[in-house]
Amino acid sequence: MKETIYYVSGMHCSSCELLIEKKLLKHNGVKAVDVSLSDGSVRIEHTANVPNTNKLNQWFKPDGYTFSDKPEEETKELLFYVEEGKQGIRVDIKVLKRKMKTLGKVVLVFVILLLIERTGIAQYVSVTGTSSLWVFFLFGLVAGFSSCAALIGGILLSLTKRWNEQHGYDATRLQKMKPQFQFHLGRLFAYGAFGAFLGAIGNVIALDNVMIYALITIVVSVVMLIVGLQMIGVRWAERIQIRMPKAIARKVASAGKKNSGSRMPMFIGAGTVILPCGFTLVAQGVALTSGSATTGALMLMAFVLGTMIPLLGIGLLSIEGTRNAARARAFSFYAGVTLVIFGLYNVNGQLNVLGVPSVSDVFASSPAADEAELIVPTGATQEVMIDAEGFEYTFTGGPLIKAGVPTTLVVNNKGILGCGAFIASRGLIDGFVSLSKGINRIDVGTPQKGTYKITCSMGMVTPITLVVQ
Repeated sequence: MKETIYYVSGMHCSSCELLIEKKLLKHNGVKAVDVSLSDGSVRIEHTANVPNTNKLNQWFKPDGYTFSDKPEEETKELLFYVEEGKQGIRVDIKVLKRKMKTLGKVVLVFVILLLIERTGIAQYVSVTGTSSLWVFFLFGLVAGFSSCAALIGGILLSLTKRWNEQHGYDATRLQKMKPQFQFHLGRLFAYGAFGAFLGAIGNVIALDNVMIYALITIVVSVVMLIVGLQMIGVRWAERIQIRMPKAIARKVASAGKKNSGSRMPMFIGAGTVILPCGFTLVAQGVALTSGSATTGALMLMAFVLGTMIPLLGIGLLSIEGTRNAARARAFSFYAGVTLVIFGLYNVNGQLNVLGVPSVSDVFASSPAADEAELIVPTGATQEVMIDAEGFEYTFTGGPLIKAGVPTTLVVNNKGILGCGAFIASRGLIDGFVSLSKGINRIDVGTPQKGTYKITCSMGMVTPITLVVQ
C-alpha cells in the first residue's frame, strides 16, 4: 500500500471534500481517500499508480478544483504597499478592482432586500377574527416575502447549507428537499397545536418575556451571521465549523434514497413558533380571540401554508444554486451576504427591543431632552401621544415627561404595518402590546427617571425615545 498527497484549491465546503473523495475512489487501485478542507490536502492510499496532477486537473476542471504537488504559499494581499527602494505608497489596481467588485455585490444584495422591505406589501392584507382561511393564507404569503423572511428565511437558508453538504453534489433534488419538507411539516404541526391552544383558552395572554424573546432571537441571528461569514469565505469564521464527523457524512452521502435523515429539521421547524415575528404575533393574536380550538388551529395552519411558498422557494433556490461545485461557490457568496445582512438586521432590532444603543439610533427622529418641551400632566395623570402609521411611530405631543407620575401612552393606530402592530418598550411596557385600529390607551404606571426606546416586537420599526426626568 502506498500513500500519495496532493493539494487542491477551490474547495469551500464539506460537499467539496465528499465530491473529490467519491470521484477518486472510482479509480482502480485507490483504496482510501481523505480530503481536508482546512489545509487543502488530498491523501490517497493506493496499490497501483494514481493519476498525476495534470490528469486530475482535467477531471475536476468542470468543478473548478486545481491540484498541485505542493501546497500554495499563502500570500498577503495588500491594497497599499511600499515598493522596495522607492519612495511613496502605491495602490495595487488589481486588488482594488477585485475588492470593489466584491463590495458592489454586497451593495446589490443589500439594495434588493431594502427595496423589498420598503414596498409596504403588508398594507394590502390584514386579518381579523372574521377573516376567511384564504385571507390567513394570503397573510402568510405576504409574511414570507416581508420581514419574516429576515428571520425564518434566514434560519432556513443557513440550515439548507448544512443539509446540502451532508448529501453532496450528486444527490437528487428530492433527497435534498426532504429536510425542507420536514422543516415545514414541523412548523405546520406546531402552529396548528399552538393555534388550538390559543383558541381553546379564549382570553388574553400577556407576552411579558421580552428579554427571553430577544435573547433567543439574538442567539439564532448570531449563528446565522457566522454561517453567512463562512459562506462568504471569512477564515476566522470557518474555524467555528459545526459539522458532523466525516465518517457519518460519508454514510449519509452514500446511503442515497434509503436514508431518511434525522427528524432534527422537523423539531427546528416546530421551534420557530416561539420567534417574535410581527406577522406571526398578529395571526396568533387573532387565533386567541377566536374562542375555538378548531378555528384557532385552522387559522395558524393556513397562515403557515402561506409562508411555505416563498420559504420553499428559498430552499429550492439554494439547492439549484449548489448543483455543482463551480455554481455553489458563486451561490455561496450571495447567500452568505444575505445571511450576514439578515443576522445583523435581526440583532440590531433586538438591541432596540432591549432598549440598548443600536445602529437605528442614528436614524431616530426624537428630539434631545434639552430641546423637548415637558409634557404637563392633566389632572392626576400625564399622557404621551403617539401616532402609528406605515412603518413608524411618531410623537405628536412631545417625548419628555415627569418621573413618578401615573402615565398613559395614547397610541393612534392609523394603519401600522408588519411587526409595528405589536408595540414594545422594555422597562416601560410589559411585554408586547397589540395595537387595535384607532386609539389605544396603554397604562405604564409611574415610570422612573431614564430613557425608554419604543419600537415593535422585532425592533425593526425605527425606535423613538421617551425621556423621563
